Amino acid sequence: MKTASIVKNLILLTLFSVSLMAKAESNSDPFKAVYGKKDYGRPHATGFVRSNRLESFYSKAPRKAFTDTDAAVPGHFSMKRKAGPVEDQGQCGSCWDFALTSTLRGTWISAGKDPGRLSFNYLLNCAKEMQGCEGGDFTAADYFIHPKGAPAYGTDGGYSAYQGACKAEPAVASAVTYHMLGDSKTGPSFKDIAYVVGVLHRPVSVDLAVDDEWQKYSWGVYGNCSDNNGNDVNHMVVIEGYDCEKSVDAQGNCVFDQNGNLPNASGSWVIRNSWGDGWGDSGYIRMKATNYEGKRCDAVATDALYFDIAN
Repeated sequence: MKTASIVKNLILLTLFSVSLMAKAESNSDPFKAVYGKKDYGRPHATGFVRSNRLESFYSKAPRKAFTDTDAAVPGHFSMKRKAGPVEDQGQCGSCWDFALTSTLRGTWISAGKDPGRLSFNYLLNCAKEMQGCEGGDFTAADYFIHPKGAPAYGTDGGYSAYQGACKAEPAVASAVTYHMLGDSKTGPSFKDIAYVVGVLHRPVSVDLAVDDEWQKYSWGVYGNCSDNNGNDVNHMVVIEGYDCEKSVDAQGNCVFDQNGNLPNASGSWVIRNSWGDGWGDSGYIRMKATNYEGKRCDAVATDALYFDIAN
């Protein structure tokens, strides 16, 4: 009995030591990110493809920056599962359609005026500057500006997952305008996006560079950050939350540098994807914002857009 008791105490001591070591490692490493992977059988479709007018759009689109605002930004905030359901684009490269349409509906939901599920055929079929299931980009947001807007889901048929004839049914949700965030050359700061999400309570459409590792995400905080080149962006998603992690003040608000960013490898995003709720964390991914060098993790939020709607 005495020997068994000694062995038990040694096991408990070992487990306690391992726990302390893990905690110390986590505290000393702001980039420590643990995530799980899963084989989903086949790659999911992406679809961010630059149109011929994208560069002109970036330079001429209405822009907002909140880097210099004095308003406090909460240390963390999330609209996860509160700004609309996770949708599934299928094997059509229509992420741009799903990101923009979900962002528009989420903006109305956050304002307390949910228009209901919106058509995903509208942009796919009517935004002729885009390439349908072969890809699109932020410029399709023009089709949501009043008097244009998104019809109710089903009025032009169920989501087809292929490009067909445009059926412009009456709009049930539109926007007054949209804003690209940040400078046209440097893109949005962490504060720009966190302000829109955490203070204005609106979702934000962003782009990123998806690779095989990102595709396999299942749970946890993704931090592989294997492709941080903004020229490689190939997917669009919706940011619905963030966490400034340890970069907060005594009141629990985010602390940013003069450029509106967090220390390198700090901060994470809560992202709604459009691959159905069987992917990732019930359709979501939480991922690091930057790597050790301060580069955007997988080029996430190289560009970002949000909508203004009528009161």
